[in-house]
Amino acid sequence: MVAIGRAASTFLSWTTPQGIQTPLELSQRPEGRFTICKRDISPGDDLLSIPLSSCLKSDSLENLAEKLAHEKNRGSKSKFAPYIEFLPTLEGDEASGRPALSHLPRFWKGKRLDLVLDGGQLDARMRRDERPDIGKVSVCCSLFDNWQYFSVFKIFIFLVLQYCICFADQWALACVDSRANFLGDGMGYAMTPMLDMINHDGTAPTCARIDKDKGFSGAGDILHLTTGKSFSKGDEAFISYGALTNLDTLADYGFVTPQNPFNSESVQVRMMRRDPFPITVFADGSVDAGSKATLRYYLANEAELEQFSTLEDGTGLGIIAKKISDRNELDVSSFIASTLAEAAYEAQMGAEDATIADDGLVSTYLKERANTFNLAIERLKRKYPDLEY
Repeated sequence: MVAIGRAASTFLSWTTPQGIQTPLELSQRPEGRFTICKRDISPGDDLLSIPLSSCLKSDSLENLAEKLAHEKNRGSKSKFAPYIEFLPTLEGDEASGRPALSHLPRFWKGKRLDLVLDGGQLDARMRRDERPDIGKVSVCCSLFDNWQYFSVFKIFIFLVLQYCICFADQWALACVDSRANFLGDGMGYAMTPMLDMINHDGTAPTCARIDKDKGFSGAGDILHLTTGKSFSKGDEAFISYGALTNLDTLADYGFVTPQNPFNSESVQVRMMRRDPFPITVFADGSVDAGSKATLRYYLANEAELEQFSTLEDGTGLGIIAKKISDRNELDVSSFIASTLAEAAYEAQMGAEDATIADDGLVSTYLKERANTFNLAIERLKRKYPDLEY
């Protein structure tokens, strides 16, 4: 363990007048912060109770990121300054004990991204999660529409400020994506101090509820985070962020859990004159029904295709969802095994390259991907011992 830094005492002093209550205390190790139980905790106990007035809230993640950036720019004038100054920075700050956000894939450089041989899954996820509306320089465009009214020096200063704003927006968006929690329908999202410092365990039952202010206590609405697990004094506490795959945790939080029971891995299939579709494998090695149904149709022979002629009458969907012939099912299994074997080999080669590059995170991510595909192949081989692929 390492010291959590000077920002910690300021933050912890701030939590008390904010009404934040928890039986946990903060600690830190080289890979990041974590929480330790100050006493024994039983199922049904609160790990945290916090007034919603002590949370940064907004109706969307994008608006929450803009609000966080705004509060950061207010500096010490912000009510949330002690919390914001305790959040990670882009590059980290060892002196104050603030971890770095650079471990998130969105900040990785080309060479590291090249190690991620996952069939483009991480790249597609990062492109999907891009927020082009954050940090737009529309003001900058307006400036250049009226450039004749500004000196070169003022334009230079403005561009520097725009760069700083965009830089801050990257930080704010990364913080929100990796730390915000959903409050419920109609309530939006929140950056919740202390909650965002409890680490994830998908198997740790966790329940959140909001007690509405009845107008008597004056404390406002209170968020309670309750555990369904027992912890002993001195144990690290965990909560579940949800049933997250390895791709979810890598992209949003920068970690991967070996043998994650909620993991699934996908590989994109491209066949001539067919629309691309994914084959998805779950943690137990089972293959999603949708891809098998698609392949049954695509690999059916002329006689088998006649069984699909009733689709327009609404009676053929059940045929796709189940085996239509032994021959067809064997072809489907062989195709799936061949596709997964190729993807597993690519992931395994990438894992070995990542190990050589001393990149344990990428190596673990790719090893788990390869293991999941290999598990699916083993299941298929148990069903068809002579399966060729």
